[in-house]
Amino acid sequence: MSSSNNRSGAYLRSAAVAVALAVLTIIEYFAAISFPTSVVILMLLATIKAVIVLYFFMHVSRLWSKEGEH
Repeated sequence: MSSSNNRSGAYLRSAAVAVALAVLTIIEYFAAISFPTSVVILMLLATIKAVIVLYFFMHVSRLWSKEGEH
């Protein structure tokens, strides 16, 4: 039963992250249209999205954990 709860929680978290990335992409689109010369805003949004992908989907945070270390 606990495996099912963990799996559904993981799916819910992944869906929430995907929705957050979609919202950030929409914001990025409108920022590009509204402020075509503001590269700083676009780079900031792209950096935030990249960090979210690295943390939640690529599990980069596990590289520095003690879990499973020999």
